[in-house]
Formats: sequence, C-alpha cells, structure tokens
Amino acid sequence: MEILKNFIVFEGLDGAGTTTQSKLLSGKIKNSFLTNEPTGGRIGKLIREALQKKILLKPETLSYLFVADRNEHLYSEDGIINKCNNSRIVICDRYFFSTIAYQGLSMNIDDLFYLNSKFQLPQILFFINTSIENCRKRINKRGESEELFEKISIQEKILNNYFISIEKYKNSSMKVHILDGNLSIDELLNKEMEILKENNII
Repeated sequence: MEILKNFIVFEGLDGAGTTTQSKLLSGKIKNSFLTNEPTGGRIGKLIREALQKKILLKPETLSYLFVADRNEHLYSEDGIINKCNNSRIVICDRYFFSTIAYQGLSMNIDDLFYLNSKFQLPQILFFINTSIENCRKRINKRGESEELFEKISIQEKILNNYFISIEKYKNSSMKVHILDGNLSIDELLNKEMEILKENNII
C-alpha cells in the first residue's frame, strides 16, 4: 500500500484521547487540516446512528458504509488526498485501523483488510495506548450513552485487533509510534511534536 505524505492519523480505544490529541496537535500546526472518521457527511451520519444503536445493521453492512465514507473522505474534490498534495498537513482522528479493530469482532479480519486495501497508509500513525480502565473512566466522565463497542468485556479483543493491524503493515513505509496514553495531555503533545520534527513534517 502507498504512503500518503503529510497525512497523520490518531488511533486508540474509545476514551484513549485521540480526539483531544488530534485537536491539540492541529492547533500547533498552522497549515494543518483536522478531520475525523466517521465523517460528518451523510454516510458518516448513518454510521453514527448505527453505533448509537438508533438503527440496526448487519456487521458487513456497517463495514461497507465505513469503506464508502472513507472513499469520499479521501478521493472527493475537497478530500484528504487533494489537501495533502497541496501541502496541507491532514490530521485525522481515526482511519481504517479502527474499522479493522472494531468490525473485526464480528467479521473475518482478512476480509476487512481486503475491503480497505485500496486506501493509502498515513505517513505517521500515532497509536495512543491508554489502559482500558482509564478509557472507561473517561467515557463515564463524558456522561454520554454507551455506544456499540464501549463494553469493557470486548476492549481487550479490540486492542488485540489494533495490534494485528499494526503488525500487518510493519514492513511498509508508514511510521508507527505507540504512545503511552496514561501520560499527561501536554507530555503526549510534546512527544508528537518531537516526532513530527524528526520526520521533517513540521
């Protein structure tokens, strides 16, 4: 799979801190563009309804929706690829690694790799490795209703699927950085900035 330069992705369990860190990092980089998956488009909104259990979908259907949403996210006229090719640094909160980790609970993981095989890898993948206990505390603090994949009993399986996907691309040119999510917000941000400077991205 090809690498998309200037493309940075944050991944981790729900509550790991991906949203916080992606926002903070984007605020530090002048020419950055912050985005997320699922997107705010029509397909992304349908996905969120399924995750919130407002509608019931087969696992395969949900996976196809993620792929369709991602295809628009990347390849549309105002999509990620065009932004990266025009010297914007795109920071994305979640990408296909999340699809593999979460949908891999109910689908064959090799099928998920195949479905996402056309999509470019990010130049930098930040995986925030936060303890399941801390993730759970943060989710409870939000006061939000529990989404489809937030039960503690399945978090270890999701985490394992994440590491399977990281291992899958270990020989690619994508730079993977596993960060200690139990560090303070500022410590994490400083590490991310150092990594981006070392890779001549900023």
